[in-house]
Amino acid sequence: MSKPRVLAVLAIVALAGPGFSEEVTRRVGRLTVALDESSAYPGGLVTVRLRSAPRYGVVHAILEGRRCPFLSSHRGLRALVPVPVDARTGPTTLGIELRSGRRRQRFALTVVVADRTYPARNVLLPEVKKAMLTLPAGVRDGRLVQLHLRKVSAKQEWRGPFRAPVAAPPETSFGCPQSYDAPPPVEGKTDAIWGEYHRGLDYLVPPGTPVSSPAAGNVLFAGPLLLTGETVMLDHGQGVVSVFYHLASTPVREGDWLEAGAPLGLTGDTGIAAEPHLHWGVYVHGVAVDPHVTEKFAD
Repeated sequence: MSKPRVLAVLAIVALAGPGFSEEVTRRVGRLTVALDESSAYPGGLVTVRLRSAPRYGVVHAILEGRRCPFLSSHRGLRALVPVPVDARTGPTTLGIELRSGRRRQRFALTVVVADRTYPARNVLLPEVKKAMLTLPAGVRDGRLVQLHLRKVSAKQEWRGPFRAPVAAPPETSFGCPQSYDAPPPVEGKTDAIWGEYHRGLDYLVPPGTPVSSPAAGNVLFAGPLLLTGETVMLDHGQGVVSVFYHLASTPVREGDWLEAGAPLGLTGDTGIAAEPHLHWGVYVHGVAVDPHVTEKFAD
């Protein structure tokens, strides 16, 4: 790896309130970078834009070793950089790498990951649901889910902030360390990703509640899986994938393109759901993020 040529330390502005966005612009050599750190917390997101740059074939933002491509938005090149739930808080380095053939330049920016605490949750499963955890199909299905979560389509399908998939407030659930009255791992089996923390928001709504697409996207998967039950996965483009678990039924099929607000199905308690509810998870480049950060997806 080439040694970083420039180090720019960015001041952090304390922000209050969900969805509030502020970009800090810095000139780094021939590169102008706009950085939004207002959701830079474990389970959050850093948005990076290039205002001006030399013409390079490949551009990535790099955080904790994960390369996130810059892709076209209507405000120019943008990288959506997820912050894992288990990320260390405090100052860290965000790299920007530009490559064209054998030419490569790397710049470094300092970002600060803010503290965020998620309360623990305990879940009691009916005996019939516990038995599902011992079946090998759960591991197979989790690997299938992970494969779809890695999807990166160049086109941005969504327009405007994401909407809640049901007309109800969610439980405090994303990022919570989750334990079950069953041997671990449980959460880790759902998507074949390490960590026993909850991957999304739970909506405790009655069975049969209509579920709608929070944003436009292509259906990557629709069908039954052992642990997540009737499942729908939507590719919103540019590395953003939504998952919907424990549905009773769905009218969509793999390959369908859906508008924002299109019907996705009805809620239920399929899979290992301890009670009827909808699980909505959002992944960016395969990393689970707080679905509330989709309020930043206005462009």
